[in-house]
Amino acid sequence: MGVPASRVSLNTATVREQWDLRQCIEGCARHGIGAIAPWRDKLAECGVEEAARMIADHGLKVSGLCRGGSFPAADAAGLEAALDDNRRAVDEAAGIGAACLVLVVGGMPQGSKDIRLARRQVEDGIGRTLEHARAAGVPLAIEPLHPMYAA
Repeated sequence: MGVPASRVSLNTATVREQWDLRQCIEGCARHGIGAIAPWRDKLAECGVEEAARMIADHGLKVSGLCRGGSFPAADAAGLEAALDDNRRAVDEAAGIGAACLVLVVGGMPQGSKDIRLARRQVEDGIGRTLEHARAAGVPLAIEPLHPMYAA
């Protein structure tokens, strides 16, 4: 016996070229799919408030928001920009009631060969994001990927 569609979550990357977020939400509801995992670029197309309304109106859950992370940077300004972006991602995840924020932590910065530094930046970035995520009630979920994407 197969898994009921109501227990499935559709990652919007799988229909990125075919559907905008509204179409994805409507399609999931039409086919009885119980949850979605939107990507932030698709969320930005309609805004957090509108997305939250559409998701609720169609009775869907949000299994996660994709994605935060990309912590390693070549300089202090890049590190701060990544932290700011991750705080925004946490707020967006909270705004749509996501079960978590999915992190792809990032690989080594362009031109760098120092994996230890990149890993320290990842640890620091997650640690500094975690405080904001806890306050917002949003768990962080680390997506395991090849080291080119995840130092």
